Amino acid sequence: MVTSKIAEVLLQIFTVMAVGFYVAKIKIVKEENFKAFADLTVLVAIPALIFYGIYTNYTLDMLKTSYMIPIVGVAVPFLTYLVSKIIFLLLKVPEEIEKELYLISSFSNTLFVGLPVSLALFGEKSLPFVILYDFGHTSLFWTLGVMIITGDKLFNAKNFKKLVNPSTITLFFSFLAITLHIKIPSFLLKSLQMIGGIAVPLAMMFIGMNMVHIDFKERNGSKYVYIAAVIKLILAPLIAYGVVSFLSIPSLVKKIVILESAMPAMASSAIIAKQYDKNHKFVSISVFLTNILSFITISVILYLMG
Repeated sequence: MVTSKIAEVLLQIFTVMAVGFYVAKIKIVKEENFKAFADLTVLVAIPALIFYGIYTNYTLDMLKTSYMIPIVGVAVPFLTYLVSKIIFLLLKVPEEIEKELYLISSFSNTLFVGLPVSLALFGEKSLPFVILYDFGHTSLFWTLGVMIITGDKLFNAKNFKKLVNPSTITLFFSFLAITLHIKIPSFLLKSLQMIGGIAVPLAMMFIGMNMVHIDFKERNGSKYVYIAAVIKLILAPLIAYGVVSFLSIPSLVKKIVILESAMPAMASSAIIAKQYDKNHKFVSISVFLTNILSFITISVILYLMG
């Protein structure tokens, strides 16, 4: 059942990518409009998704009793980033794809692939743990991840303003609303739900749109994509296993953390690469590849976890 669920989720993703490919191929969306497409996703849809998801799923009691899970959600991708940095420095990867490779190898599609797979495997009881892990992971993506793609130093005070982006602002106000018990009107929440609901399809379509303008005969950097995929799909779960082995948390939570870390590369990576004028086409093909390979690697990891 779990294997078929993985296949179903990935087929949904590839279908939306195919739609993106088609609209770009027939020039409904032209390449010069890609930046606006990325801005719409990052500046509007994703903040709406974050606020709605946090406000409707988190409680203070949940954070008080499961505070370690978001911390693990930060620790695993951060350690994966450090490992990938060492590997790619040793391999002397080309500078023009270095930042993109760090992004691909470090961050997972924890919610939109990870959540359906976790629900299929562990049932509804896994939902709050997946959401808590995703909160830590997503927070790091919109802070460290942005720093990586822009090339800024994380602890450089001059560049600290890079941390202030629509997603981190939304995270702050989401938890402020929960802490202060602010009642959000039902119509506004439903509006945010509708807007946030287009975030993932837009990100997936964007990847498909980029495929139209990728020269698949171009081999520059291709071997590094496979190395990034190995780090993302194999080394990251091993790092997660090492982290949770030292923690006194339930066995179910340990399995969820390992599974979430094994998910394919985060689709939003291609979006922010475009927004910051980086090699978004290279990121798109990398995300596409990790989604294909993840069907095999996730199945193996599930087998090893029993």
